[in-house]
Amino acid sequence: MDFKQFGDALLTAVFPRRCPYCGKVILPSQYVCDSCLSDLPMIEAPICSFCGHSKKDCVCKKRKSHYDAVVAPFYYEAEILTAVYRLKYENKDFLAQVFAKDMVEAVRRFLPLGEIDVLTYVPFTKKQQRERLYNPSEILCRALSKELSIPIEPLLLKLYETKTQHMLSEKARSGNVLGAYDTVDVENIAGKTVLLVDDIKTTGATLSECAKMLLLADAEKVYACTFAVTKNQKKKS
Repeated sequence: MDFKQFGDALLTAVFPRRCPYCGKVILPSQYVCDSCLSDLPMIEAPICSFCGHSKKDCVCKKRKSHYDAVVAPFYYEAEILTAVYRLKYENKDFLAQVFAKDMVEAVRRFLPLGEIDVLTYVPFTKKQQRERLYNPSEILCRALSKELSIPIEPLLLKLYETKTQHMLSEKARSGNVLGAYDTVDVENIAGKTVLLVDDIKTTGATLSECAKMLLLADAEKVYACTFAVTKNQKKKS
């Protein structure tokens, strides 16, 4: 065993390596635990660009939003629920680097990467910025920017507090975020194709409202990428 291997082993003994998705202790040689490796709820190709679901799971009927397409690597269920909770509420900001690698793969597979000029993210209000250590959407966006070598710009501003989206009905969510966002740094928007980043997509109301504001500031196109999307349940006939 060389000095580096000894150092890694010692570090692992003091700070055990954990699965980034479920938090279980794993071996130093592992990247993810065996359970998550086989059971992660991946979104498989082909996908519906309107809702980000696999086409076999799509029930959106091509419902149009202001963004041109949305992609994500996972459904928001099983181990991904735990992973997002750890990022958002346990201050595990380092997980953004891991999650961004999965998001990059979704972007490369399903979006025209060569068209994207700039990345931006769904912002916090000033109050949220004071109360939280970080904005999960922002740190995911910064990690994604590094992976893709595409610049990041804070192009959006959240004007006021809104009710928590997941607590509302699907119909109420669009109204909840209507007028809640505005654009800043407009000269960096006009004529550009923007990749908008968030942590989770539920109905897409927040992403659509943000995309609308970017388009009103003369963005050429807006694509969206999240770490996970809420899987819509097919209605029984």
